[in-house]
Amino acid sequence: MLDYNYHTHTYRCGHAFGTDEEYVEAAIRAGFKVLGFSDHGPSKVYKKPGIWMDWSALDDYIESINTLKEKYKDRIKILVGLETEYFEELHDEKTELHDRLDYLILGQHYTDPSPRGNSLFHVNTDEEILLYADKVCKALDTGLFTYLCHPDVFMYRQSEFTQSCVKAAHMIAAKCAETDTPMEINIHGGSLGRHEFPAGIQYYYPHKDFWRIAAQYPVKLVIGVDAHRPEALLERDLIDTVPKEIEDLGMEMIKEPFIR
Repeated sequence: MLDYNYHTHTYRCGHAFGTDEEYVEAAIRAGFKVLGFSDHGPSKVYKKPGIWMDWSALDDYIESINTLKEKYKDRIKILVGLETEYFEELHDEKTELHDRLDYLILGQHYTDPSPRGNSLFHVNTDEEILLYADKVCKALDTGLFTYLCHPDVFMYRQSEFTQSCVKAAHMIAAKCAETDTPMEINIHGGSLGRHEFPAGIQYYYPHKDFWRIAAQYPVKLVIGVDAHRPEALLERDLIDTVPKEIEDLGMEMIKEPFIR
């Protein structure tokens, strides 16, 4: 049974619900030994209300999680991190965040950090898919990120796995192998249900066509609940079954807590 989760959001991003302590209590009930908070990271330069935490909330976030670390230290290990995007012009910000926290995970949802920047949660063009892959690869080269979450998120709303998707998958998996960066099987993607593709019915993400390519590379897998509400940590059926078809490809799954 999975006993860690490093992908947990809070209300500060504007689209997650529940108090910080409610997530901790749910994690304990679910049998987790380690709970990592990783809300959507802020920027000093750009704001995305309802999507990214505001920079002004960062100190409260860190203080709150550190308080819970101490309060629950005899029951569960708690870590404070962020899920954050990477843009070269914001490198110094990411370095500052990395140095203040227990860890960062890379969660690229945008190819442009500006308020009007397109998100990947629509039908993406070939150019956007390859730009996403390029952003991910540049981010991983920095060494700032402990792992890459939902690497196949670009498949959300896509109707087929095109040649650009194939190329993007190879780019990302090769870079993860080169940098020894684990990739995440994302439970939240599984909670969105299965959809019909030319190759059969499967999740938007984790998308099996992506992972068939990733399986060609020596990359390690982690599981991330991507919890946006405390109850998500209790959905053991999803947490146990979503990764199964990816595990069947023969990839190495990290089953024990690995961020200290």
